[in-house]
Amino acid sequence: MTEDALGEVIEASTRQFVAEVYEEAEAPDFGTWVRVEPDGAPVLFGLVSHVETGSYDTNRQAVALGLSPEERAQEMPMVDELLRTTVRAQMLACRGPDGDVRQTLPPQPPDIHDFVAPCPDEQVRALGAPYDFLRTLVEHPDPAVPVDDLLVAVLRRTYVAHGGEQGGREPLVQAGRALSRLLDDDHERLQSILRRVL
Repeated sequence: MTEDALGEVIEASTRQFVAEVYEEAEAPDFGTWVRVEPDGAPVLFGLVSHVETGSYDTNRQAVALGLSPEERAQEMPMVDELLRTTVRAQMLACRGPDGDVRQTLPPQPPDIHDFVAPCPDEQVRALGAPYDFLRTLVEHPDPAVPVDDLLVAVLRRTYVAHGGEQGGREPLVQAGRALSRLLDDDHERLQSILRRVL
């Protein structure tokens, strides 16, 4: 098991995977990078594009209880055991045989039950320039996800991973230039995205 694993893959394709988050773990935020390290295969990198909490049983829906979290834990501890959190991540990069990170879809999806872990800042920095993953997000977005909001979230994470005020501005400018070309110089849309990053 990966030391910092937050969950396991429960559905997978070369385009995306779904992971169930362990009960004791904290779900990753929308727009954060996660990694899967399959046995004997390259590391896969995905961007969290959806986080959902719901009932294990699709035929039963959670209902309002009118209890605080403390009261619920004391009076109905089994309720939390009936809920699960899943995340969907778009696959946007993988480590090649030479060890370099390639911003492209992987040759194979992860296996079911592979461990999913958050990417530390150094891995997020490696997923920066030339920002080829932005093309995938812009031109082939997940139809269920507001792509501009996902772009805002991933650019914010990039800015923070590079040190925020102490170094994050230059990578953000580089990403903005790449995004400008992809958006066909739609300056209004680009400004709307960048305004929400900082």
